[in-house]
Amino acid sequence: MKKAYKIIISGVVQGVGFRPFISRIAVKSGIKGYVKNLGGGEVLLHIEGDDGSISRFFELFKKELPPPAEILDLKIETSSPRGMRDFRILKSESKALLKSIIPPDIAICKWCLEEIRDTKSRWWRYPFNSCAWCGPRFSIMYRMPYDRENTSMQDFPLCSECSRDYQDINNVRRYHAEGISCPKCGPRVWLTDNKGRVIEAQDPIAAAAELIDSGHIIAIKGIGGFHIASRADDDEIVLKLRSRKRRPQKPFALMALDLEAAREVVEVSNEAARILSSPERPILLLPKKRGARISVNVAPGLDVLGIMLPYTGLHYMLLERTREKVLIMTSGNVHGKPMEVENDLAIKRLGRIADYFLLHNRRIVNRVDDSVLRFTGGKPTFLRRGRGYAPKWITMARRLESSAIAFGAELQNAGAVGFDNKAILTQFIGDTDDFETLVQLEHYIRWFVRTYQLKVEDSIIVVDKHPKYNSSILGRKWARKHGSRLLSVQHHVAHAYSVLAEYKKSSG
Repeated sequence: MKKAYKIIISGVVQGVGFRPFISRIAVKSGIKGYVKNLGGGEVLLHIEGDDGSISRFFELFKKELPPPAEILDLKIETSSPRGMRDFRILKSESKALLKSIIPPDIAICKWCLEEIRDTKSRWWRYPFNSCAWCGPRFSIMYRMPYDRENTSMQDFPLCSECSRDYQDINNVRRYHAEGISCPKCGPRVWLTDNKGRVIEAQDPIAAAAELIDSGHIIAIKGIGGFHIASRADDDEIVLKLRSRKRRPQKPFALMALDLEAAREVVEVSNEAARILSSPERPILLLPKKRGARISVNVAPGLDVLGIMLPYTGLHYMLLERTREKVLIMTSGNVHGKPMEVENDLAIKRLGRIADYFLLHNRRIVNRVDDSVLRFTGGKPTFLRRGRGYAPKWITMARRLESSAIAFGAELQNAGAVGFDNKAILTQFIGDTDDFETLVQLEHYIRWFVRTYQLKVEDSIIVVDKHPKYNSSILGRKWARKHGSRLLSVQHHVAHAYSVLAEYKKSSG
């Protein structure tokens, strides 16, 4: 006797090869039905079959879940069989039945990296190689659900070979993987001087590596914004970068080709190695190694260095061509301004800092700075929460009485929205005493309000109690405009409240 079920799954289930995975295990188990993405970041399934096929389906579900996927909520309801003849991936819908996590950017996986290094692969030395298990997500996303047409990959129609991969159910990493491409159909990279004039180079990335080795400073367009790259071992070069960036003391981040290169300059414990190699690939503060070939001007007066590993093919290809295998890789922004994301504006604004620009033509939709962590009491702690982690939500120990929209503090700002027992922080925004940064804060708060379909008029607007903070002024403006309840919280009290949100009240 046939049975049928409606299943709604939330978590990290879009942008991680989840629908293709469901389709494959449905075919293996003999299940009929469909799967589709919904607009709240969740996935909807209809499955039907006999007891044996349904049991096999759930066994395979537990056994073959894609590596980046995270199941946070799963609702199963009995349904009526529809006499379906096969299993299909249906067109996504914008409606939301259950709120879910917006997929963060995922560092290049080992399989895509192997293809870049394989001379027989069609992705050999292709800097934008990605699959269902890795690559940009939030940074290229205009809206949910995560489908190619809702991302900046819409500018790159699939070639015949990529289309064949996309439609091949046995191609585990590329079947219905929305962000795939190859040298024939994907983004391209080129090199310019600091006036925007194109420099002819057969291999622009290799040419950029040679320029760095010879002492030049290069602006590089990455996933969530621009970096400024230079040698890290030469005092004169590092001081030149400090002068151009108007950054006399603040430490520069480093990027090392691999763990072996990182161990040449910092002390790397087993836990540090795990974090550095994780799909999130944050900058991690680690003790500087005695005798490391790193200029003292990289982190003046400090005994720690912030270091990360490459998280895109482009970064890896650049680092492997450099002499030292460790570079300064600091945010590409003018002093006090947000990180640059657009080619023309970057050349205009960063042209006084960088000698050359390594550019590509995939649009960065959402600016996302690198995350920064350190160890506190032996445990990893955020100093800046961005790429790789944002905008995954935080599950709180308490439930909110209504949805909330928080505008954050003035400096080192991040906004947030909250509902039920979930808090969704924006990526790191910056200092809102700068107007452009304040505009960015409002833009991303609007993005999250729209994505999670929150009603501003029914939400509590939360602001810092300081009357002159620009973020607070903006929040009060929203409250007046929408007639929302306003809650002002003193800055340091907010820190204490954050602990209460994380831990349940003790019974003592």
